[in-house]
Amino acid sequence: MSSLSLSSSQIQQLASQGCTAADWENISVHPSTDLSRIRNVNFTGNVAIGANNGATDVDGVELPCGMYNATIANCIIGNNVRIANIGSAISNYHIGDDVLIEDVASLTAGTDASFGNGVELDVVNEGGGRGTLLFNNLSAQTAYLQALLRHDEQFTKNLFSLIKKKIVAAKTTNGIVESRSRIAHCGSIHNVNVMSHASIHGALFLENGTVLSCNEHPTEIGEGVHAKSFVLAEGARVDGGAMLDKVYVGQGAKIGKQYSAENSLFFANCEGFHGEAVSLFAGPYTVTHHKSTLLIAGLFSFYNAGSGSNQSNHMYKLGPVHQGIFERGCKTGSFSYVLLESRVGAFSVVIGKHFTNMNVPNLPFSYIHEEGGESKIIPGMNLFSVGTVRDGEKWPKRDNRKAADKRDLIIFDVFSPYTVEKMRRGRNELLALSESVPKEKTFVNYGGLQLNRLLLRKGAKYYTMAISRYLNDKVCLRLRESLAQSKNWKDAAAKLGSKKLLMQPKSWTDLAGLLAANERVASLVACVRNGDISSYDQVVQALERIQGAYCDDEWEYVCEAFAEEYTIEPSAMTKEHALKAIEAWKNAAVSLHSMILEDSKREFGDFAKIGFGLDQAEENIQRDFDAVRGTIETNSVVQKLTNEGKAIEQRFVEFKKLVEESAE
Repeated sequence: MSSLSLSSSQIQQLASQGCTAADWENISVHPSTDLSRIRNVNFTGNVAIGANNGATDVDGVELPCGMYNATIANCIIGNNVRIANIGSAISNYHIGDDVLIEDVASLTAGTDASFGNGVELDVVNEGGGRGTLLFNNLSAQTAYLQALLRHDEQFTKNLFSLIKKKIVAAKTTNGIVESRSRIAHCGSIHNVNVMSHASIHGALFLENGTVLSCNEHPTEIGEGVHAKSFVLAEGARVDGGAMLDKVYVGQGAKIGKQYSAENSLFFANCEGFHGEAVSLFAGPYTVTHHKSTLLIAGLFSFYNAGSGSNQSNHMYKLGPVHQGIFERGCKTGSFSYVLLESRVGAFSVVIGKHFTNMNVPNLPFSYIHEEGGESKIIPGMNLFSVGTVRDGEKWPKRDNRKAADKRDLIIFDVFSPYTVEKMRRGRNELLALSESVPKEKTFVNYGGLQLNRLLLRKGAKYYTMAISRYLNDKVCLRLRESLAQSKNWKDAAAKLGSKKLLMQPKSWTDLAGLLAANERVASLVACVRNGDISSYDQVVQALERIQGAYCDDEWEYVCEAFAEEYTIEPSAMTKEHALKAIEAWKNAAVSLHSMILEDSKREFGDFAKIGFGLDQAEENIQRDFDAVRGTIETNSVVQKLTNEGKAIEQRFVEFKKLVEESAE
């Protein structure tokens, strides 16, 4: 911005309008600056002022740009900025174009501020040991690498060094309020950077933070917010008297309604209302909406907390050092209690209060409940829950991120090498137990939980159906694509071979939303440990390559697992093998789909009608229910499931015909 020193006449004009300066020679203005719009302003240090001929909306009223009733110290102020009614001062800030700062107690920055960057958060374990550095470029995956891989000391040391270099490179000696940001009706704001298009309205106190924002997805801080040592990502919204201390809020995430959080990470599309979080690693889509809900010392993702959910990490003499792992897709029911240490398998539901340490990663899709003071598990029960189906469909649709750079890398698949291999292990363990447990024994202890002996084979059966549906589905889909390109059977089947890029295609992990082959993660870790990766940006690029390799790696897993399940490689299948595969897929798909459909129809049973048609005739109960809830015939979820059932048969017929008509 070009600016000129003030002339004597300009100084006289400003003085006549109630302005003062420690030294007028340190004040400069744009040639187009309208000095009549600068009134009752005290200048200290070096101040440069841009053009101010425009106007801006303030609480629904259009008011002129300029500066009114403020103390400005060591600031550069862009064009068409309105600054008015500042309690103490705006100090050491670079303010971009078209910014509004109105009715703010103070906006100040030190020359050595970090703006939240470099603060260490004690996540997952409240007792420490998993410290994670807060900084602007944080993602769910780089936070996971910091917190969960502490067994590799050299890797951790090198990774922290790369992150610290990134932090130092971005450091400034002044605060920033970027263009088109709005700050109004706020208390004290100290050492906070505010990026473009952000809105801060009614915040009580903000200190040592960064508000990332962009035109595509502005970030919002609303009424009553109290935040220290924080970073808010693009599109985040924090309001409703939320209290944050050492917290990261990710892209599209929402925190509000008096939520309290400390030493916690909330990644993409998380929602936290009413409750409390301490040392929480909330991977993407972690949702907690209710009062009296505490999430503490744990790793979660795609998680839903029922009201009053609680975890205990301080039942032992060494203090709150225990942690919980709730694998992706878990839910906890109202007033559930889980004793940590515990590890709950993916897409499981926990109901009731559990005073035992549970460790059941190989029993995903399970129902964990309390009965008579005993903690029990029903393996695989959620495989035919309509809720699981809805969850898998809703997450991609509810991706609220609009920023061009989506930092959290997410694979949404419910059924994947990660969950299917766990089911394969769980099935084999259940079958082995079934053979070894005496028939006179009613329950067997599994991972700290009671498992009814009669459910061992039933649980294994559920898993077998899901495994069959997944593997045969993947193979038949790939074969259909191949046959569409070549009608020759041998040519089409030959294309089903994997690239053999993985030595251990069955070993997978979940990096807080990113499903990855373990050896790809191990390769990244080795490159950081050995110095082959020399910058944080290269770490991000390596993670993006892992995401990009997912489809190929998944196919390698499918080939390996299919060969073990059915004693033949997909590329070696004959027509007869292919027809058996589509038959197996259809049988498994129909069985599971039928159970899911029946589960959805229970929502329309007699119990669901309790409370409808109060004091009305019997026929009006059904009419009232239909008017409010709809019918099986009109419910969109039930109808979608019904249509999917018809599509299974149609796909079976079409694939069978495609195989039979292919040339030998």
